[in-house]
Amino acid sequence: MLNLTAASTTRPRYLRDPHPPPAILRSPSSCVFDADISPDWCVGSVGHGGYLLCVLTDAVIRHQRIHHSKHTDPAHLSSQFFAATVPGRAQVEVKIISASKRWTRLDVELWQWTPDPNTDDFVDPANERVLRIQAHYLVSELPEHPEPAKGAESAPIGGLNFLSRPCPLLQHPGKVDMRDGGSHVPEKLRFSKGMRWKEVEVTQPNDGSLAWGAWIELTGGEEVAELATLVPFFADVAKNGPEMLPEGKKPGPSWYPTMTFSLDFKSRFPLPASFGRRTIGLYSTTKTIHEGRHDLTVECWAAPADLGEKEGVREEGLRKEEDGVERWRREEARLVGVSTQMALAVPLEVNHARGRKTLPGESDESSSSDSESEGGKKRAML
Repeated sequence: MLNLTAASTTRPRYLRDPHPPPAILRSPSSCVFDADISPDWCVGSVGHGGYLLCVLTDAVIRHQRIHHSKHTDPAHLSSQFFAATVPGRAQVEVKIISASKRWTRLDVELWQWTPDPNTDDFVDPANERVLRIQAHYLVSELPEHPEPAKGAESAPIGGLNFLSRPCPLLQHPGKVDMRDGGSHVPEKLRFSKGMRWKEVEVTQPNDGSLAWGAWIELTGGEEVAELATLVPFFADVAKNGPEMLPEGKKPGPSWYPTMTFSLDFKSRFPLPASFGRRTIGLYSTTKTIHEGRHDLTVECWAAPADLGEKEGVREEGLRKEEDGVERWRREEARLVGVSTQMALAVPLEVNHARGRKTLPGESDESSSSDSESEGGKKRAML
């Protein structure tokens, strides 16, 4: 059974000497974590970007607990993807850049050996260690959410809240009929059997942007309401802009590699028991697409009930307010993350060419076109 929590787990490896001789002092001390990039959480032949950021976020939280920091809630991450990450072993390096009363700033990097990420021969000149992802995290101690009815009122001294915006998904997840199994999940997502989703009507932007929404549920037993670690996956699994285009304008089978990705964590975890334990709402919008390069903004919403579970529907929540908005959209759903990214649209064949290691069921015919990954390799050596 596919389980995202298990696939994202990292293991502490070692702490580099925090006080090296001045002659070799190049960076702050760092903790190194081992990770196993699962072939089950890939898009085609390479690791799914949101899943990989789950791995980094897991290492960040473990790092903070190892150092007994009170800052254990991820508040923001920004990242760049330099080269495709493939299934196999990886190392995550976490460095403390600064720590204050309110914030801890961390630099986080994901490295792999190439051409074989599972090599034990680190002295062979044919093997190179490549920087795949570089990220910066702000970690804090996030405040508790106010009661929904007080969301738009004045906050206590030292803060300001405006949380009255209703959830942009227009159908309650408990009212969704899942007897048909839900909406189609693309086969290129190798984890398609570990999730299900249902596309629903959404609030349409008034600026001409493309919009899409769905309730998504992980089926491997993950407690999505318990872990901030999983939020990056949801923020990166929503449909991309080119997929929202009208029929006839959509591209053929494509891969949408993320180039840059940032995420604001809007809530601390675990969530209260009133929220669904396995379900998250996704609302994604795209403003521009130019030669395949596009922006994507994704909102992640904690659900008032799990997908298709009618017993989680409260009649009081379905009552409409004066503005026509059902009460559950304001009082029973919670915004937990907002991401922005710049992504490309390229033929799916490019994805297979980026993979360093052939996965079960894939051919090994196209492995020579790897200029983007070679660029990552060069950047890693600078």
